Amino acid sequence: MKRRLVVIGNGMAGMRAVEEILVRGGADLFDITVFGDEPYGNYYRTRLGRVLSGEESEADILLNSLHWYQKNTITLHAGVRVERIDKFSQHVFAADGRVVQYDHLIIATGSRPFLPPMAGLYTPSGTIRHGVFTFRTLDDARRMIQFARHKDHLRAAVIGGDSFGLEAVHGLRSCGLEVNVLSGRRVAAILGADRITGLSVRNQPDIDCHMVVVSAGIRPNVDVAVVSGLAVERGIVVDDHLRVMDEEDIYAVGECVQHRGEVYGTVAPLWDQAAVLADHITGSDRSSMYLGTRARS
Repeated sequence: MKRRLVVIGNGMAGMRAVEEILVRGGADLFDITVFGDEPYGNYYRTRLGRVLSGEESEADILLNSLHWYQKNTITLHAGVRVERIDKFSQHVFAADGRVVQYDHLIIATGSRPFLPPMAGLYTPSGTIRHGVFTFRTLDDARRMIQFARHKDHLRAAVIGGDSFGLEAVHGLRSCGLEVNVLSGRRVAAILGADRITGLSVRNQPDIDCHMVVVSAGIRPNVDVAVVSGLAVERGIVVDDHLRVMDEEDIYAVGECVQHRGEVYGTVAPLWDQAAVLADHITGSDRSSMYLGTRARS
């Protein structure tokens, strides 16, 4: 009888782990169910900037289409967030009321944007105000394109200089906007009442802008692990086999992971981790170990 494998997270890390599992004969070992927050198949998150600039289409950045899941007999719950894991009864509980049992579980919840403290970032109700964007998802890219195309939106500011921030700068300039780039430490406030009018910047004059993109780094997305009583420090703590600390049947992979005190925000570690995880969960190589990833040229 096949074992039930549940994957929380439909991003690059989770699906790379599933691909590695399939290469090792996982289709014969597991009935696989995947939950993903976004209502799509899996895509290259690192190429969202090319969608923003118009250099590539949404179809161009797809890694695994919805057809791929069907072809590999994978049950995909797209756009369904898992809220809690019961590690004792081995069930996951989703926001839509779905309850799914597992024999093995992989957590691949990735990361979320870091929003540095500054005045004017949120509405009184606590939501991010209209005209302020993060840049981590396909929906983010779509909203930014729609906003940038408005005839009255001529200037943008990008707060933070990470790789996604630089992609946002290139993309918004391709949309015809004038773009300023600033460090998050320099911005004191986002100005404007009903609409954004600019930024208050420490030790220099205010900067005029109509939209703001915050790309000041990421933090591991560990909420479901914390709620479920798993080992979490900066990220979900895993051993050299990518097994969550003190758990027999729960693994974690990708940007949500903390391994030997390190968390990673680049693609190469995801690939390395996925291969080791697949070796162990399929039993194809019990000696396989993840010892960290060195920077690659």
